Amino acid sequence: EPLKMGGAARCLSLTLLLLSPLLASAQHRCRLGDVRQPDGSFQLGSCEELLLFGESVGDGGAIKLAAALAGNTKLQLVDLWHNGVGAAGAKALGAAIAKNTVLKRLYLNENPLGAEGAKGIAAGLAKARGLRHLWLTRTNAGDEGAAALATALAANHVLEALDMWECGISGAGAEAIAVALKGRHDGLRTLELRGNAMGDRGARAFAALLPTNKPLSTLDLLNTGVSAEGRALLREGLRKAASLPYMVLFEDAIGPHQQRTSWEEKGQKNAP
Repeated sequence: EPLKMGGAARCLSLTLLLLSPLLASAQHRCRLGDVRQPDGSFQLGSCEELLLFGESVGDGGAIKLAAALAGNTKLQLVDLWHNGVGAAGAKALGAAIAKNTVLKRLYLNENPLGAEGAKGIAAGLAKARGLRHLWLTRTNAGDEGAAALATALAANHVLEALDMWECGISGAGAEAIAVALKGRHDGLRTLELRGNAMGDRGARAFAALLPTNKPLSTLDLLNTGVSAEGRALLREGLRKAASLPYMVLFEDAIGPHQQRTSWEEKGQKNAP
């Protein structure tokens, strides 16, 4: 009987050992019920990912989350997609990312940030040293928000991906972003501006950017109102690209066009 018990104990120990990485992963991936306290504050504990998609925390929840986030040393991803966060919440989150050095990904898609909210995020981004991915799709940032983010990008050299689909950005806002990224040797590698009516003014600005910017490797300009002339400018800019970007997407008359560079032709295998 002792031998049987010993075998069962060893079997249980082995099972727990095999399951421990999965259990640990589950413990570090948190949802609203895991972190929100009765008074509305947030206790983030050992959470490494906070998944709040569609939880409608609003500005009040975002402000309280920002208070917990400012000094947090564990959380690496915050998903606030579609949460009713406006300018006030965005400003609080911007102040938090300016101080936090651990958070790598912040998803704010489909929140009504507006220009003022985008400015709040931009103020934090200018000082942020940890954030790598920022998603702001359908946040109504507009040209004012884009200009503020452009100023932040000029000061920030660690953000790797910025997603701003359908943000109401015209040629002026797109141009501001392109100018901010000129001559860079580090920083942003992926920029997504799909669905913003930047037109040929934006195309001209990005065509001028490509020969001067080394890190940018993916540029999404699909459905941005670029004419045949603008597309020709982009192709010429891509031909002269400083870093041979791996992918530039823009509209062709026959539908979406994916332009790849000579990277593959040269046989290089390190394309992003």
